[in-house]
Amino acid sequence: MRLVILGIFLSNIFVSNECKKLDGYKFPVYSTPFCPRNESEWNKRSSALNCNRTNGYTCLPNEKFTELLEFCYIGPWIWIEEGFCLYLERRGSYVDSYSCRHFVHGCHNTSYQSRRIFEYPACISIGNGCFLAEQSCKSSPNTTHRPHTTENNQDYWLWVVIVIGIVVVFVCILSCMLFFYRKKRKFHKCKEGTDIERNSEFEEETSLLASIGNENLDCSDKGKHPISTLPP
Repeated sequence: MRLVILGIFLSNIFVSNECKKLDGYKFPVYSTPFCPRNESEWNKRSSALNCNRTNGYTCLPNEKFTELLEFCYIGPWIWIEEGFCLYLERRGSYVDSYSCRHFVHGCHNTSYQSRRIFEYPACISIGNGCFLAEQSCKSSPNTTHRPHTTENNQDYWLWVVIVIGIVVVFVCILSCMLFFYRKKRKFHKCKEGTDIERNSEFEEETSLLASIGNENLDCSDKGKHPISTLPP
């Protein structure tokens, strides 16, 4: 019981450190170490913050580009124009844009909805008060961006698929071997049963023939008359 209470206490501390509510905004805003990396994580964070279709989940940098923020916005999603990243201003609690055309890499050349922002990580990878994709930006120990786990996750899932494939093939081969073994065993049993039945029928026929032969012999003996040796 004590271990359970301690686990709950530590988990609460961990959650509070990972996601902290911030003051000064017109709606609840929380700091986060990184934005969702895929649609599944996006939906989980949206549910955790109780966002809905009217107030959609959003994850953007703050106006100083020093931390990432997650919140339920006043609309279902935000339209992000080509060549611009978004950030949330504390004063007025509104979303503003920042040109990414000078980024070394990652500046999107098409417009998209904010709920697909995880597909454009350059707009949510920040550190040292700037976007990491900017040539003048230097990464620091306080860098906040998506963890570099995509390749590791791909390798992990690749190995999972390979292992599952090997197991499936092994099970199929084993099942086929077992099927043919049972079929062969059943065939031998049927063959043995047929041989026994044939032997039994043969013995019955032999016995029947012997019986018939004995009966004919008896009948022939009964039909014979002794020859008289007396003169007529």
